[in-house]
Amino acid sequence: MSFFAGGVPLEEWEVEYGERVSRSIAELSENRKLLIMLSVGLVAGIEVANRLSINVILPDLQGNVAGSSDDVSWVLILYNLGFLCSMALSAWMTRVMGARRHLLSSLAVYAVGVLGSFLSEHSLTLLLISRVIMGFGGGAFFVRSVILSRMMFPPGKTRIFALTCLYVEFTFFEVLYPTAMGWISDSMHWNYAFLLDLPFLAIGAFMIWKYVPWGYLYLRSEKSYVDLWGAGLLIAGLSSLQIALSRGQRDEWLDSRFIVITLSMALFCFMVFLWWDWRPENPAPVLHLRLIWRYLPLRASLMVIMVVGAILGAGLFVLPQYLRHVQDYSATQTGGFVSVYTAGLGIGLVVFLRYFVPRFGGTKAVIFGALLMFACCVNFVYIWTPTTPTLVLLPSVFFQGFALGPMVLGAAVMSTGQAAISELNDISTSFFFVRQLGNTFGVTAATVLFDYRTTLHSSRLEDVANRLDPTLQSTLAQYSSIIARNGGAGSNPDLGALQLFQSNVITQSQLLSYIDIFFGLAVLSALILLLLLIARPKSTPSAVLHFHLW
Repeated sequence: MSFFAGGVPLEEWEVEYGERVSRSIAELSENRKLLIMLSVGLVAGIEVANRLSINVILPDLQGNVAGSSDDVSWVLILYNLGFLCSMALSAWMTRVMGARRHLLSSLAVYAVGVLGSFLSEHSLTLLLISRVIMGFGGGAFFVRSVILSRMMFPPGKTRIFALTCLYVEFTFFEVLYPTAMGWISDSMHWNYAFLLDLPFLAIGAFMIWKYVPWGYLYLRSEKSYVDLWGAGLLIAGLSSLQIALSRGQRDEWLDSRFIVITLSMALFCFMVFLWWDWRPENPAPVLHLRLIWRYLPLRASLMVIMVVGAILGAGLFVLPQYLRHVQDYSATQTGGFVSVYTAGLGIGLVVFLRYFVPRFGGTKAVIFGALLMFACCVNFVYIWTPTTPTLVLLPSVFFQGFALGPMVLGAAVMSTGQAAISELNDISTSFFFVRQLGNTFGVTAATVLFDYRTTLHSSRLEDVANRLDPTLQSTLAQYSSIIARNGGAGSNPDLGALQLFQSNVITQSQLLSYIDIFFGLAVLSALILLLLLIARPKSTPSAVLHFHLW
């Protein structure tokens, strides 16, 4: 049986690939296929849950490693860097190593990163190194589980059942992990939260070893070819770009010789990589850009995918920061908010997967999601204060997650839903790579914007306070009086009053900066509508859906 679907002519090697994949899949029983998908889905669910839950414990982590807000943002940025490199190489590594070897090797690397993060209780350097290792190990899992779900199960009730099982598995960890990691951080110490991964990773490793077949689905030549030059150029380009973007605000961008050098290196590496990967003489390219370029739906949707990734990354980065720094929620309580967010995301995905996308297509789902996200961001701009009640925040957080559901699912269906089985490995890998690149840009932009706007708002608030000197002096006198009555003989009322005032200024500056970021997310949501109008990607309703949870 052939699993071909798609609208572009196939090359000879793609026909051979599709036939071999179809024969290999036909030899597996339905139960074996389901166990393979759930085995990979288990470790993918752990990686995704840990990736989103790390935002909950960032404030605790920042205090223990003596890092600034910029330093701690590298915990996310360097993970995303390793994740991007691993994801970009995952299709190629599967061809070179075989699926089971690749998955088990990635799992071992990820486990080393988890142990390093646990041991980095007071060391920022060890923590950042460990996060890079975790990211490089974790980049393979989710994209592999999605590709397997598409390859092994033909359209119809069988695929719907298999995807439902995968969805339940993912949702369990996504809802459980934020609250669990927050509770561990509050009850013991933040680094112990990483140990939560290890039992599940051990179970996942055993299941992958037992159920995923050995060997390769396809080799294009009898002589195995490893494109080390392509992999090296891609990693060097991504690393240089990430360093330049992350350090740019602190080092004054192009005024810094270091930033100019890293940007130039990134541009050079990417240009050489494009030439190297595109060459017909390259028998096993890393990204297979020739195939990707001729697949019109993905090519037309690249900017939309990147913007969706930026909204996903920046929104989830800012929400826990607001809850911990401005509202003063504990890590456990913040984890509960993130669990509500992921529950909204899961419900949004299921509703649109089952009822909306099969009838109206991926493009309309993205439009609906962008409009809903715009409304959610505007809502946050108006309701966020230092004392916004929990009952007001919870439904807003839920609908933020719900709005992401149609955006994420619609972008996936719109850009990859009609790919042939022979193209699926490279097309899906490229989709996730572009979206994760947007995620990284979103977190970096949110960090830079936060630092810039916090400084701006602090100076403006202090300027206003100086111009309202009688009111300021009255407020400081009230603070001093409270401290004098309750602080004891050793207190310094005047100094304490000034510190309280400075704390209020910092809190208000942070709040205004977070509001500015969500205003920017509202603008990005509107930008998606403009990009869809310009690109006009065609996405027809189809039962052949490419399911993407994250």
